[in-house]
Amino acid sequence: MSTEVSPERTETQATLKEVTLYSHSIIFYWWPVWLIGYLMALLTYLDGGRLAVVPPGTLARSDWGVEVEPGQFEKRSGLILPTANQGRQQTESAPLKQPHVRMAHNHFLGTWFFVAFLAVFVSTNVPLRGLWEWISVLAIALVIAVVSLYGWWSSVLDWFYLLHIQINLAGYVFLSTWLFAIWVVTVFYIDTRTYVLISAGQVRARLAIGQGEKIYDATNLSLQVQPNILFRHRVLGLIGAGDLIVRTGGPHGEVFEWPNVLFVRSRLRKIEHLLQSREVMPEKG
Repeated sequence: MSTEVSPERTETQATLKEVTLYSHSIIFYWWPVWLIGYLMALLTYLDGGRLAVVPPGTLARSDWGVEVEPGQFEKRSGLILPTANQGRQQTESAPLKQPHVRMAHNHFLGTWFFVAFLAVFVSTNVPLRGLWEWISVLAIALVIAVVSLYGWWSSVLDWFYLLHIQINLAGYVFLSTWLFAIWVVTVFYIDTRTYVLISAGQVRARLAIGQGEKIYDATNLSLQVQPNILFRHRVLGLIGAGDLIVRTGGPHGEVFEWPNVLFVRSRLRKIEHLLQSREVMPEKG
């Protein structure tokens, strides 16, 4: 007597032997900060502007008479520094230098960079789940409705327009490069030092760096996905991130949290097929 096994399921069992779940650090969700930083650096470079730091009392005019040739004057735009007895005293030994620090004319680049920075910071450090998430969404909607009802949008936009936050090219590159380096080392090395490895017969877990593996029986293994944090898991987590609660079976079963697992739902489907493969074993006849 024999049992037939479908070719698709046989192929799945042959190729899928184990599934590894990595719990990533919060730093994983900070990828938009260094990415936007590099984008702002590129826009600053393409803008071509230069930074000039001037003392108090400097005059900016567009009709200065400049002698371009002996006896020939043209009107030019420029900045005229105050004399030594006006405003702050000038250092006689400090020579004038040509502006070379790159900075964009558009001051909104720095503003939007810090808006993105604060959005990532709040979403990764304030875990709003379930009801609290919807309360926060309704609160934001209520604020928008009140501002629209009383016609305050023009005042808000005027205030936003007056907000000048400017960062030079080196500032964007320095911050983004360090964040990117920390992100790469953390995500691809440090986070992979801890894992939960699930096979058809057992569960192997290393819950902390430097800790030995713990082995559990895969029988009665339970994996529960916690409610999503909308912006963190659906946007910063590349749609598929989530937090798990793992309950192992056996006489020495444990319950532990395994947060920030990427593509968690697709991995759970693979684990389900993997655990079911134990029940489909062809009999020799």
